[in-house]
Amino acid sequence: MANSSPAANSSGNTSPVYDWFQERLEIGSIADDISAKYVPPHVNIFYCLGGITLVCFLIQFATGFAMTFYYKPTVAEAYSSVQYLMTDVSFGWLIRSVHRWSASMMVLMLILHVFRVYLTGGFK
Repeated sequence: MANSSPAANSSGNTSPVYDWFQERLEIGSIADDISAKYVPPHVNIFYCLGGITLVCFLIQFATGFAMTFYYKPTVAEAYSSVQYLMTDVSFGWLIRSVHRWSASMMVLMLILHVFRVYLTGGFK
């Protein structure tokens, strides 16, 4: 059987990494099944905006939940709790940054989603 996998090198052999995944997960048949699906020509990245907004919301929920263990919402302790999160908590800076950027991304994706639905008449 000829090897037509994307991981095949010039000599026709597959890479050890591809072979490892193929042996355990049968990724060749999964890739063939996914690539055989018909995608209408009008479907593009703009149809994913609602899903991207949902993913951003889920990230907000997860990172917000993680930050609730360290944040103290009082006037006297708010700044010091954020400073503690950013400097002393392991990967606290990353959790807070992901929370901040996913909030901005969620608002942007929501606005783009609303415009896409309006312009394409998806609400009808």
